[in-house]
Amino acid sequence: MSFNKNFVQQTEEKFSKDTDIILVCQKGLRSIAAAEQLYNAGFENLFWVQGGLEAAEEEDFEREGSQAFKLAGIGGVSEFFGWTDQQRAQAAKEGWGYRLLFTGRLVGAIVLADALFVGAQSIGPLLQQLQPH
Repeated sequence: MSFNKNFVQQTEEKFSKDTDIILVCQKGLRSIAAAEQLYNAGFENLFWVQGGLEAAEEEDFEREGSQAFKLAGIGGVSEFFGWTDQQRAQAAKEGWGYRLLFTGRLVGAIVLADALFVGAQSIGPLLQQLQPH
């Protein structure tokens, strides 16, 4: 994740400064920082969810799609392998099938990394044999 230098400018282009704006992130820290930037730029009606999506209950907001709020802001490698707090809590509820999915992904990644390592070691001597002497 990277800092968006144009955040305030882009927000000013889309919303008037008296628009009600709700800022939400996974844990509530980035959204309050964004609210502070907008406040300093003159926005008046700013709201943020204390504790972020992790603290939100399903009935707190309308949502589109089936993704639970607690899982909505997760991404990257941690999400792929199921290493986040939210996914561990979900796994405790869902049972072994949910855990096996992420275990399978981890084992697959290890096997792939090993295959690439062995392949890289094998291709070196092969390339040396192909070089004209």
